[in-house]
Amino acid sequence: MSNDLRLLPEWHEVCKRYRYDITRFAVEALGMTEENGQAVTPQQEMLFHSIEVPGSRTSVASGHGCFGIDTPIMLANGRIKRVQHVTLDDKLMGDDGKSSREVLDIVRGRERMYRFGYDDGTFHVFNESHILCLKKDDSYIELTVYEYLANDDFKDYHQYRLIDGNHILIPFTTVHSLGEGDYYGFVIDGNNKFLGGDGTVFHNTGKSRSAGIVALWHLLFYPESIMMFTAPQIGQLRTVVWKEISICLDRLKQGQLGWLADFVTVLAEKVYIKGFEKTWFVFAKTAPKHNPTNIAGQHGDWYMVWGDEAAGIDDAVMEVAIGALTHEFNRAVLTSQPAKGTGFFYDTHHKLSHKNGGKWVALKFNGELSPIVSRDKIIEALYQYGDRNSPGYLIRIRGEFPELKNEFLLTRSEVDNFVKREPIIKDDERYGYIITVDVGGGVGRDSSVITVAKVIDRQIKGRFERFVDIVDIPLYSNTADIVAMKAKIIDLMSEYEGASLVVDPIGSGAGLTQLLKADGIYLTEVHWGSACFKRSNRNYYFNKRSHAYVKFAKGVENGWITISDKVRKNFRVLTPLKEQLTRLPYTFDEKSRWQLLGKKDMKKMGIDSPDIGDTLAFIYMEKINYAPVEDKFTSRQEVKDSQEWDALDELAEAL
Repeated sequence: MSNDLRLLPEWHEVCKRYRYDITRFAVEALGMTEENGQAVTPQQEMLFHSIEVPGSRTSVASGHGCFGIDTPIMLANGRIKRVQHVTLDDKLMGDDGKSSREVLDIVRGRERMYRFGYDDGTFHVFNESHILCLKKDDSYIELTVYEYLANDDFKDYHQYRLIDGNHILIPFTTVHSLGEGDYYGFVIDGNNKFLGGDGTVFHNTGKSRSAGIVALWHLLFYPESIMMFTAPQIGQLRTVVWKEISICLDRLKQGQLGWLADFVTVLAEKVYIKGFEKTWFVFAKTAPKHNPTNIAGQHGDWYMVWGDEAAGIDDAVMEVAIGALTHEFNRAVLTSQPAKGTGFFYDTHHKLSHKNGGKWVALKFNGELSPIVSRDKIIEALYQYGDRNSPGYLIRIRGEFPELKNEFLLTRSEVDNFVKREPIIKDDERYGYIITVDVGGGVGRDSSVITVAKVIDRQIKGRFERFVDIVDIPLYSNTADIVAMKAKIIDLMSEYEGASLVVDPIGSGAGLTQLLKADGIYLTEVHWGSACFKRSNRNYYFNKRSHAYVKFAKGVENGWITISDKVRKNFRVLTPLKEQLTRLPYTFDEKSRWQLLGKKDMKKMGIDSPDIGDTLAFIYMEKINYAPVEDKFTSRQEVKDSQEWDALDELAEAL
C-alpha cells in the first residue's frame, strides 16, 4: 500500500461516498447506530447537513442537558458521588456496569427543571434539555425531557436501571415543574451513557462528539485540508476534541475502513495525515484580543474554522479567523450558548443570517428537544431560573438570545412592588440582624450608607432562601466622616445586640475598618470583586458581587425582601433607592455566567454608584451569617464560629 494517501484508488472511492455526507460517514464508518447505543441525533444531522455544503457558514446556538443538584452518580469503582462534585479526574461507571467513562469536560448552567417520580418512591431532577434514556418492551429511545412532556406518544416509555445485568423498568408516576434552577453535568467519552447511583442509565451532554466527527471527516476526505479550532479557553477545548477524535479513530479501526485510520497521527497539539504534517492537519489555537493576528496565517482550498464558545471570542479575533476564509469552498462553524446580545456570534443569528440575506445558516438547538439532556437537570434549572423565559434558561437550555430586561437586573414594576410590601418576618421567628456599611469616597462624592436588616433563612423546595426585612437605613450621606460613622455603628451594635457587622474595607472604608477593629469590634469584610468561594457559584457568577446582586434580585422578584414603614417614609432615602435598583446593568460573560457591570462601566453609561443597593446586596453574599436574637449573648461568637466552619467547608470542597 502506498504511503501517499492521495495515490490510493480506494481513497478516491471513499471520498466519493463520504465527502458530502457526514451522517453516512458517522453511521457506516464510525458505527453511530441504535444497535451500538449511539445513533446520530436529529440535531447532529441538521448540523452535518449544513457543514457538508462547500463554502458553508454554520452558527449554532444551543443549551446543555444535565442533572439537578445532589443527583447521585456512580463512579467506575462503584462508589457514589453527587453530580456537583464530579471532577475532570473522575471516571464514571459505563451503562454496562463494567466499563468506565472518562470525564472530559464539566458543564454548568441554569434552566427550567422537572422532578420525575418513580413507582418505587424515588425521583430524579432533570433540566428541560436533558436526554432521557427510555425503554418500552424491547424498544429503546433517547429524547429530551421537553420532547417527552410535549408528546403523548412517548408516555408508555420509561426510565430503566441496570440490575444484575438486566434493564429493569422504573415507571414514571409523577412529573412536577420546579421552575428555573441550576444544572450540573459533564462530557464523557465512550457511548455517552453511564450509571446513576441507583443504577439508572443516564446520558451525558454529548456536546463535543460532533466536533470530533467533523474534524476527522474533514481531515480524511479533503486533500491537504487544514482545520483550526479556536475558543476563549483553548486548552480544555483541545483536550475534549482530541479525545473525541481518538475515540472516532478507534471506531474507524474496527470497521471496513480500518486501513484509513492508519494514515492518521494524533499528537498533543496536532492531528495530521502521515507524510503531510505541515500541509494536511487539524490544530487548535487562540489569540488575545489585543493581538488577534496571533491566529492568522492559514489559507487553502480546503480550510475550515471551528469556533467554540463563540459568544466569548472577541470580535477582533473573530474578524481575523473568518477573514482567513478567502477560498470559495472554505467552511466555518461557530457553536456557543447565546450568552451575549451583541458581537459577531449574535450577528450570525440576526443580520448576517441566511434568512436575512446573509451567508450564515443559523441553527438553534433547544436543549429541551435534545435526546441527551437529563430530566433532573431540567427540573433543577427551572427551579433555579424561575421560568423558561428567564435569561439564564434561555441561554443555557433553550439556545435563545435573551432580552435582558433592557439590560437591567430589576424592572421598575418589580422595585415598586418591593417597596410596597409589608414586613415578611414574624416576631416569633428565630431571626437575626445584619448591619451593612458602605463608605463613600469623600465629601461630595459617593455616599456613605448604613443599613440594618432583620434576616432569616427559610427552606423553600429543599433549599434555604434568605428572607429579609430592611428595618432602617439610619445613614445616607456624602458628608459623613469615618469617626462619626464609627460612633453610629457602635450605637447600632448596642441597639441591635448580637447583630453581624459587614463593612466594605476598600478605599475609604479601610480607615473605618481599622478604627472598628482597634476597638475590638468583630466584623466581616466585603471583598466582592473576587471569584465566589463555592465552586458551584463560580460556575454561574462572574464574581461575588454578581452573585450577591442576582440573589438579591431573586429575593425582590419572589417577594422575599421588604422595607419597613420607617424606610418607606424617608423619601430622601427611598427615591435614590428606587432609582439605583432600576439601573443595575448586567450581562453574561463568555462562560455564560451572570456579570453585573463594574462601576467604571456604569459611570460610562451615566449611572451613579448604587451605594444603597450595595448595602442590600451585602446581605446576600456568601458567608454572611446571622445568629437568632434570642441567642444574643453568644451570637457574635456563633457567627464567627459559623464563618470559620464555612472556611473549612470551602477547603473540603476544594479537596
